[in-house]
This record gives sequence, structure tokens and C-alpha cells, in this order.
Amino acid sequence: MSTGPENTFIGAVHKHLRSDLYRLKNHNAYNGGIADVWYSGSKDLWIEYKFIVVPKRDETVIDLVSGKKPEISYLQQEWLESRHKEGRRVGVIVGCKAGGVWFPGINWRQNLTATQFRAAIMPRPDVARLIEDLTA
Repeated sequence: MSTGPENTFIGAVHKHLRSDLYRLKNHNAYNGGIADVWYSGSKDLWIEYKFIVVPKRDETVIDLVSGKKPEISYLQQEWLESRHKEGRRVGVIVGCKAGGVWFPGINWRQNLTATQFRAAIMPRPDVARLIEDLTA
């Protein structure tokens, strides 16, 4: 796994997962958009991870999907939406220095203010428990 804040965050979450929960980090240079990690328990879960620096101003909007270079690329958006329509369990976890925010399904389309984002942050061990619960 390459270094960088997103991969460091993923590793920190995985450190808290049960060792018997199967996980596969995806990276395919020939097929873009696939979610970062597939978790396989009694139920499958596909998660796209992002890492941001939370804006200091409370009213600043965190928009993951718009602009020339959105946090969630257009290929990733398309892949997640297509799998969601198929009934698969997908979501996005946006990590930051303080922890992570879970966006189930296609809720990552919704903008949050920095205040709303901060209120939704879970510590890394809680993010891992959420993954375990969703795959149980």
C-alpha cells in the first residue's frame, strides 16, 4: 500500500478490525472507479475512502462531488451509484485527523458544512466497529 494520508487512514482503521474479517484493497490501473476496499463477512461491503483537512470556518461547505477535480471522481461516483442501484452495500468514509465520517449508500452526494462534518466524526476504532457491524 502506498503512503499518503488516505492510505495511512485506511491502515489505522484496519488496525482495529477483527483479524478474521476479509478485506481486499483494490487498485486497478486499467479499470478506474472501483471502491478502495471490499470487505467480505456475512454481508459484503464496498467502501471508497477519502481524506480531507476539515476547513476551519464552521460555515465552509464540504462538497465531495462537484467541481473540476471532485474528491470523489466522476468514475468513482458512477461506480458507487451503479453498485448501489444493484442493491449492493456501498458507502464512503471521509477521514480526517480526528477520525472519519460515514456516508452510507449514496449519501456522499449531500454537502455538509464543516460544523456538520465535525459533529459526525467517529474515532477510528468506531469506524472499524461500523464496518464489522455492516458485514456481520
